[in-house]
Amino acid sequence: MSATPPADPDAAGPESAAPAPRRTRSGAVIVGPTVRARYVPGALIGLPLVAAILSPFAATAVQQWRRARLAGGSDGLLEQVLAPAAVQLLVGALLLWAVFALWALVPMLMTHRAVLLDVERGTLELRRGPRRAARARLEDVEYAVGEAVRGSMALIGLRGVDGGEPRQWVLPEIGWDEASFDGLRALQSAAGLRPAPPRTVLVREERRARRERAHRELAARVGMPWRAEYAQDEAAFQAEFDRVRRVLGGREPARDGDPAPRGGASA
Repeated sequence: MSATPPADPDAAGPESAAPAPRRTRSGAVIVGPTVRARYVPGALIGLPLVAAILSPFAATAVQQWRRARLAGGSDGLLEQVLAPAAVQLLVGALLLWAVFALWALVPMLMTHRAVLLDVERGTLELRRGPRRAARARLEDVEYAVGEAVRGSMALIGLRGVDGGEPRQWVLPEIGWDEASFDGLRALQSAAGLRPAPPRTVLVREERRARRERAHRELAARVGMPWRAEYAQDEAAFQAEFDRVRRVLGGREPARDGDPAPRGGASA
């Protein structure tokens, strides 16, 4: 085997990259996403869009509140600032965003689930919301598996306590982001299990496999023979697929192994 490194360092390094999970202030590894990791994208992107769409309804409420204040004889700086319709829309959107953000945060805090791994002490702690739901020893971990795509979950299998029934912890959204999945990889390494490749590698392979399945289905529909090279070379597949469609449409002569034209109809 040659000792010369490959020209592209990213081609050799990603699968052996060390986990970089999030940690608590005490240094414990967080297996799974944190509340902040899941909350911030929605609070800063999704909820503002919803609030902007619904801002006319909130602006109507602000306008009525201002009119009630004016009818009561109050005409201060606040009432003057809220006079323009644009300001009413802006204030209405901000109020809705604040309500939605609080509404989304409270249930997330109460139902969030994660595992804290203390490597030095060799302990695992399952957290459900603000409370500790269960504890286990690191040496009791029999398996720790999970998929890297969003919406997936992790399964942590534990030996039973004092010869009891085996236990299984379920962690949702283990593939939320790189750090969340790295927590699982760190647990696998600490438990003496084979760590999974980094999330970016697994997600890239999952997308490639999904495209390959779609291409295989398209090839089967037109009777096009599948070649191993198509799994890696999408351009080669697309070129051959387009050629076969032209053959089926009678716009190009067929070659050996091509499906027969179907009465001149386009595929």
